[in-house]
Amino acid sequence: MGRIVVSEFVTVDGVMEAPGFEEHRSGRNAWALRLSDDEMQRFKRDELYEAAAVLLGRTTYEIWAAFWPSLADEDTFGRRVNAMPKYVVSRSLTRAHWNNTTVLSGEVGAEVAHLRQEVDGDILVVGSADLVAELSNLGLVDEYRLMQFPVILGSGKRLFRDEADTNHLRLVDARTFASGIVLLTYEPVAEAPAGKFTEAYSWTREQVESLHAARDTDRVLATVMFTDIVDSTRRAAELGDRAWRQLLDRHDEITRAEIERWHGQLVKTTGDGVLARFDAPTRALRCAFALRGALAGVGLDIRAAIHTGEVELRKDDVGGIGIHIASRALAEADEGTVVVTRTVRDLATGTDLSFEPLGAVSLRGVPGQWELFSASMV
Repeated sequence: MGRIVVSEFVTVDGVMEAPGFEEHRSGRNAWALRLSDDEMQRFKRDELYEAAAVLLGRTTYEIWAAFWPSLADEDTFGRRVNAMPKYVVSRSLTRAHWNNTTVLSGEVGAEVAHLRQEVDGDILVVGSADLVAELSNLGLVDEYRLMQFPVILGSGKRLFRDEADTNHLRLVDARTFASGIVLLTYEPVAEAPAGKFTEAYSWTREQVESLHAARDTDRVLATVMFTDIVDSTRRAAELGDRAWRQLLDRHDEITRAEIERWHGQLVKTTGDGVLARFDAPTRALRCAFALRGALAGVGLDIRAAIHTGEVELRKDDVGGIGIHIASRALAEADEGTVVVTRTVRDLATGTDLSFEPLGAVSLRGVPGQWELFSASMV
């Protein structure tokens, strides 16, 4: 039976994007190559030859397929990479032109479970941050090999994202290379550890109240809106990095202008979407509708989620349970829809606004059931 082994290059600040000369949006690529030495190269070569297969997401597959075929006779990595079985998880890729490649287009959990039954040995997952996140959430990763490089990159896609599920790991090995690179090997554990200091340092009610009293001066009632681009991974793969970056820049320009027009505040971008804050739910709704129409003009379809509640002001950012509720509600939004919580439905005013019930749902990590509605303009 095969084992899923996630093997990644990461920086101290958790970035895994562009360790080689593939494009990085801020030009901060090749950080791993600059710190690689012969010792590390030997380890990676042995790892590759000991593996039975490679499992990749579409973006990483396309990077590899563009680079490695021209090095088919290179002894260190090229010969092995080209010869070994490769599997690419993609719902949009219909055919793989690189030899010894199989496209897995079905449901990820079922496809990978079947692959583990068919392959005898380690199945390496390299790069492929979106795939790693899904495998991790499904409990399909048997081992993590994180090769941490002594560099803080400051920008780029991170291997483990905000709002990821909590996963507890056990350190099974640590190795330091002469270059300062540290290889950390982990295995997942099913239950959270129960440390002996948990009870000793738990917060009393008085301590919690004291903290809340200090922080409540930074809490306000606000309406927050999350958006993201529908099917952004497929669009990025179709357009290529440069064209996709240009389209994202246009997305950011349009989004910033619409948020300002509706008297909102752009809190931050999230890669393929935004988080914005408004002083009224009606303004957030009208901004979402206007934004959907404006972005359709440049060929982008978005979804949005809006919630009104208390948020914590953190310099230029916002936090608190209200942010988590909006973020989780976004996962319930279908393509091109604007999903709102009951609070927004009850507070929004305007005869041209319509709300269709979507039922009560559980939002991951948020207590209780939450009534959601699909909002539209009549």
